[in-house]
Amino acid sequence: MGSGKTTVGTLLARQLAWRFVDLDARIEESAGLSIPEIFERLGETAFRQMEADQLRAALGRAAEHKEGTVLALGGGTYAQAGCPEFLRVAGVTVLWLDTPIETLLSRCMIMPGRPLFRDESSFRMLHAQRLPSYQQADYRVDSSAEPATVVAEILRRGIAGGGAGEEHLVVEKP
Repeated sequence: MGSGKTTVGTLLARQLAWRFVDLDARIEESAGLSIPEIFERLGETAFRQMEADQLRAALGRAAEHKEGTVLALGGGTYAQAGCPEFLRVAGVTVLWLDTPIETLLSRCMIMPGRPLFRDESSFRMLHAQRLPSYQQADYRVDSSAEPATVVAEILRRGIAGGGAGEEHLVVEKP
């Protein structure tokens, strides 16, 4: 939450001439509800099931069409039990957009519609809970800089761009 996954992911996909998929947008489209509405009406458990379904569908499409895809995951996706292992087995390269917690806080405080952002204390607890999962990512890139600079660093390091049909995930902090 607040690491820039959608902005960086969109720019990265554009640079690579790949498809960009925002998992949260897919969830909202399939449910016909916004993420906050899903949490409010159906609960987090239902949201996580939709999230898992949409993740499998997005990866299936990328594999079926053999298209390079940058997939932006929600902050909690990679922290769900089994997700890092699932993506590893699927051969997906995972990139963690790491941002100092103070920067995340300042960004999230001005972003509406974040169902799991209630206050600073709960945000810090959520961050601490999810951090061990994020540390399992294949790559870590500091995303506190301007998005174009972050994309340039990803490309400079050769993290993305291995060829058509290779999936790359942009994973954000909570």
